[in-house]
Amino acid sequence: MLAVVKEHEGPGFAVKDVPMPEVREDDVLIRARSVGICGTDIPILAGTRVIPWPMIPGHEFAGDVAGVGSRVRGFKEGDRVTSCLVIGCGSCRYCVEGSECLCDNLVETGIHVDGAFAEYVRAPAKTVLKLKDGTSYDQGASIDPVASAYRTIRASGITTKDTVAIFGPGPIGLYAVQLAKLRGARCVISIGTGDDADRLSRALELGADYAIDSSACDVAGRVSEITGGAMADFVQDCTGAPSVVESALAIVKKRGTFAVTGLFHHPVEVNLGRVTRSEISVYGTICYTRNEFSECLDLVEDGRVRVGPVITHHFALRDMESAWEVIQRREAVKVILRP
Repeated sequence: MLAVVKEHEGPGFAVKDVPMPEVREDDVLIRARSVGICGTDIPILAGTRVIPWPMIPGHEFAGDVAGVGSRVRGFKEGDRVTSCLVIGCGSCRYCVEGSECLCDNLVETGIHVDGAFAEYVRAPAKTVLKLKDGTSYDQGASIDPVASAYRTIRASGITTKDTVAIFGPGPIGLYAVQLAKLRGARCVISIGTGDDADRLSRALELGADYAIDSSACDVAGRVSEITGGAMADFVQDCTGAPSVVESALAIVKKRGTFAVTGLFHHPVEVNLGRVTRSEISVYGTICYTRNEFSECLDLVEDGRVRVGPVITHHFALRDMESAWEVIQRREAVKVILRP
């Protein structure tokens, strides 16, 4: 089969023929139809995030069941499915509590084991969910980033009186805008940079009440203006950019909440004095649970979360080099590969 393979440390990848995955007794073999390129995949392909290699990345995917293991029940060839990336061991305290994303022995598809930048991908049956007949493969491949935003929002305690500010109008940030609105937030503010004009426009289309270009104004001053000096009740970072943290803390009201969804790959210097003096609550979330993934599939299939405006480009798997160039030029919001 054709696959994108990370063959060595450092930048670069190969598009090449590789052996088909073997289907083990508890696995489902999936013929990939739509595969999203995630922000997590970018440092992997660029060589700045270390993974076991050789490895096939890719964890946002949907397709057709092409084979089932001997112990698998409930799936058959031809079923249209998607799969979450989180593979918990099932026996540690976190898995037992239903928080498999915190599993002590966590394995993630496309990060620790071969993923979906390929014509076929193997997944444990326990991670696989069926799609409704009217659900597109692109929608199925979008559940992962929706769920990453959802876990943070779900834990937020946002009320109908709250102002929510979301840093980063990338895919996860755009889904967070929609989810905050679904939660009932009174006002949602999307915050980006001078390179994010198109993304900020999409945020407004998807329900944001305001969009702020941080390169064109003082973010704290603008949020103060919008809120009449009250500032934001809840601030979510979907960037993983160290420079965002101080900006985020500057717009959280006293006894407000700062939530971190973005993955930070470098240490961040933070003035915790503001956290203490203003009694700010800070928390982070990682990935999602299978239940949260299932709930997000419902949100997308019911039309309560829209993925179409987030997807900007499609490429054949063999054209991965072209897809990579578009991403490097920041011309895309979400790229979907078609193996």
